[in-house]
Amino acid sequence: MAFRRSNPERSPALKRQLEDLPTRPGVYLYRDKEGNLLYVGKAKVLRNRVKSYFQSKHLDAKTRRLVGRIWDLEFIVCETELEALVLENNLIKEHFPPFNILLRDDKSYPYVKLTWKNAFPQVFVTRKIRKDGSLYFGPFFPASTAYRTAELVYRFFQIRDCDIDIDGKRGRACMKFQLHRCTAPCIAAVNQEVYREQAKEARLFLEGKREELKVRLETAMWQASEHSAFELAAQYRDTLQQLDAWFTKQKAATVDQEDMDLYGSALLDGRACVHRLVMRGGRMVGRHEYVLEEIETFNGAVLAEVLQRVYSEEPVPGRILVELEPEGMEVLREWLGGMRGSKPAIQVPQRGEKVELLAMAQENARLALERKFEPARLNQAVLEGLQAFLGLAHLPRRIECFDISHGQGREVVASCVVFTDGIPDKQAYRRFKMSNEQNDDFANMAEAVTRRYKRLRDEGKDFPELLLIDGGLGQLHAAEAALELLGLEQQERAALAKKEELVFRPGSSEPLRIPKTSPVLQLLQRIRDEAHRFAVTYHRALRAKRTLQTELTEIPGIGQITARKLLQVFGSVKALREAPENELVEKAGANMTKKILAWREPPPRSDR
Repeated sequence: MAFRRSNPERSPALKRQLEDLPTRPGVYLYRDKEGNLLYVGKAKVLRNRVKSYFQSKHLDAKTRRLVGRIWDLEFIVCETELEALVLENNLIKEHFPPFNILLRDDKSYPYVKLTWKNAFPQVFVTRKIRKDGSLYFGPFFPASTAYRTAELVYRFFQIRDCDIDIDGKRGRACMKFQLHRCTAPCIAAVNQEVYREQAKEARLFLEGKREELKVRLETAMWQASEHSAFELAAQYRDTLQQLDAWFTKQKAATVDQEDMDLYGSALLDGRACVHRLVMRGGRMVGRHEYVLEEIETFNGAVLAEVLQRVYSEEPVPGRILVELEPEGMEVLREWLGGMRGSKPAIQVPQRGEKVELLAMAQENARLALERKFEPARLNQAVLEGLQAFLGLAHLPRRIECFDISHGQGREVVASCVVFTDGIPDKQAYRRFKMSNEQNDDFANMAEAVTRRYKRLRDEGKDFPELLLIDGGLGQLHAAEAALELLGLEQQERAALAKKEELVFRPGSSEPLRIPKTSPVLQLLQRIRDEAHRFAVTYHRALRAKRTLQTELTEIPGIGQITARKLLQVFGSVKALREAPENELVEKAGANMTKKILAWREPPPRSDR
């Protein structure tokens, strides 16, 4: 049974909506005034769960923001809490509501896929897992390990990696058959039964059945040696060594010879990182990091949502080790068991190696947060220092910096780079080609500032907290004049002069001297240098484009591409002028030779 309110603009009061809720399991959906889906949740008792959002006085900041935006709600009644869990998960995957936990895996590691259900299985590397009956091995890190593993499968077992339909009727096999990387079922060089045995051996290899494979390879090596096939025997010997090295790299820890995942978490400044260690057959074969935004406490409810998101996309192991018990654990186990075929064990380890592994996951989560977000915290402190040095009214979270570049008044360009929270925002960078080429930095700076901020003003976009000019008082005054004409006198601005790294501010002829060791000055220098780099890069590109307009492009019928090719072939315009006719014909062709000869030997001038 489903219930949907009318258009949010005509919804009854939210209080009446809350009174209509049933006391049965189900899924609830919150929408904003425009009808956008904000959040999807499940409940054992819909009325109690939904009302708790509006009655509790102890909501975290994220939930308070959600409640403040709720305008309308929907609900879907289910028979059981498990059914509600399944429906909630499906709705989240379909609509990605912004207030639900949406995992962002910071590392997308590859897997090796064996298409086991196919008559002639394939092996290849993929980063996506699908419920298609195939076998997935991994994830591998570093990613290159997955490709080396697949290459070993091709070499050891000659399993195909192509996706052609196998009917045995192709006229010829590809080069991999000649290289002994495939037994070519496409031309019926091997039948399905023999190929299936190859695939079984490949599966043993990917599952880590080391000893069985070593016996097989050693046997093959000695047989090749007895038949005087010493080169083949050497290949088997090298393969044995590579196999030992491969298994050594993959073996990170042995707890139990079973598949399990371990989850450790850490919190920093309203963010959480969940670190997942992937154990397969007693070896650690992978790890994932998931970053969660706006998390004040990592509790059982958050962990339950994390497990739902992870295993809606990936295979469920037999055992899941966690640092605390997830909310609704039995319902969660039943749902996971429905996908796996049997309920997994979800445990909080108390002693032994498993506790040590869980501690390792927690430590990695903590380090990941510090690695990713401590720089942001440091940048915040530097920006606060910059605000104090310059006496700015607001924290300069967004800084835009301008620079001019030209070569003796030609190809005059300006750059505008943008830093947000001390980090380059390269998608927001802009560059300008000056309308009038003139060797006047002040006029060029005024034009660039005018074009930039006139557009921001006309489009109603936000202005930066600080406009930084590469230059001294003259460039700063030019920028100020441009801002005044636009009615933007209140825009905060400063200039950084290269020679002594002095900072100029409006209304003062005396510059500020920021200590050279100060992170504040280093930030300004980094922004200024980036603006200079971006401007010079654009200037050089325009200059190179003009340089291509050589003498050769003045030849009728020769454009830039042909001129470039001629220069590559002959090396220089001088060499092209001096090349004999037969060489021209050989290298440039008869038609082009006629054009070049006409250019080299212009008609005689009249003496009249």
